[in-house]
Amino acid sequence: MELDGCPSPSTGLQRFCFFFVLFCFLFEARSACLSQTHEDPTFNPPFLTLHNRFLAESNDMIMDSKNNRCSEKINKGSQLREAFKMLDANFFDDTKVLDIAREAKELNLPIFAANRELVASENGGLHNPSCLIFNPEWTNEQVENASNRFSYPTLSGIQKPKTEEDIAFMSILELGELIRTKQITSLELVQIFLQRLKRYNPVLESVITYTDELAYKQAKEADELLAKGVYLGPLHGIPYGLKDIIVVPGYKTTWGSGSFKDQVHNIEAWVYKRLKSAGAVLVAKLVSGSLAYDDIWFGGRTRNPWNIEEFSTGSSAGPAASTSAGMVPFAIGSETAGSITYPAARCGVTALRPTFGTVGRTGVMSIAESLDKLGPFCRSAEDCTVVLDTIRGKDPDDPSSRYIPLDDPFSVDIKRLTVGYTDDAEMEVSAPISLSYITQLNPEVAYKKKESKKTGNTCHKQFM
Repeated sequence: MELDGCPSPSTGLQRFCFFFVLFCFLFEARSACLSQTHEDPTFNPPFLTLHNRFLAESNDMIMDSKNNRCSEKINKGSQLREAFKMLDANFFDDTKVLDIAREAKELNLPIFAANRELVASENGGLHNPSCLIFNPEWTNEQVENASNRFSYPTLSGIQKPKTEEDIAFMSILELGELIRTKQITSLELVQIFLQRLKRYNPVLESVITYTDELAYKQAKEADELLAKGVYLGPLHGIPYGLKDIIVVPGYKTTWGSGSFKDQVHNIEAWVYKRLKSAGAVLVAKLVSGSLAYDDIWFGGRTRNPWNIEEFSTGSSAGPAASTSAGMVPFAIGSETAGSITYPAARCGVTALRPTFGTVGRTGVMSIAESLDKLGPFCRSAEDCTVVLDTIRGKDPDDPSSRYIPLDDPFSVDIKRLTVGYTDDAEMEVSAPISLSYITQLNPEVAYKKKESKKTGNTCHKQFM
């Protein structure tokens, strides 16, 4: 068996029989010639010459086989040691490395395969994910009418403001009414907001990439659809921005990090697909703090529009600052722990951090798989409702996403609402908040109260 380290069963049997017969033949011949050898020491029988040659060649074959095996082990050990170097574990010698590889093959790999079989279906999809994927479902019951959308109120009497500054601070429903009634086109809105983005970004440092070409293309498509009598809803033709951890094909997704500032992925994030299908128009990729942490990114640090000597805080710095300054009507940000709520509070905008799983995260940089959430930055609760209604739902490529039943907030009877506050609350603060809450649930009331007020009074005077 030493003559051939890996023979096939038939080849090994044939060789065994051949050498066994040859050995018996040589043994008999050697016995027959033994007496003549004693009588004449110079006599060298041909059979013994053949026998000696056979033994010598056999020994050579055994040594060559052993040398080959040693060489193979050395090569394999060297290759494994190169892999161990990547783990900063190159202190093992070849023998130890081979032992580790053998034990992994005999013990670890079968366990991994068995565990994978427990949670994975034949096509690789997880059917019982356990701790591998965070599932927020409490029950296995299917949500009924999951695809139902909210009933948006129709705003009557909306007129196009005289200045672009006033247009920039209109709500989504107001802008949508201007587009629906053809008082303004999506192309005009794109021009207004791209100009504002480029005018104020040198101060705020809230934009990473302008998507001019894509914006004009999508705006043109939105206007053409409307000309054909097709209106997709309140986001039809409305410009917006995305935090730059959300993938858009053909554009860089930098994650705010210098290490990834040239990174391009040719897939569409789920949230981008949803907004595109609603007719919304992407005008910019907005700042994410480096690797979605805080407001510092490879191009600077995003500032607070209310006080440019301060910063916006939170990794959704770009969406918060840009929305606050009227550079976009709304934007999409993300939160793992505070990256929506903190910059929204600092920059004075209304934002919504949805329940985990409400918005799919395919095509979005992951930080904590069981904590990451996407949500809108707007300037009112009603705008957040409109955007959330568009982006919520089951993402087929995000196992943690799900349909979450939500009551239509626009159907709430405001006469039956009760607004609570503590005994020590200052009435000059709590009363306006209560009124604001009620008017946001009824946009027609809210609009009537704003008719005599300048729309763009929600930001630092520098951005008017």
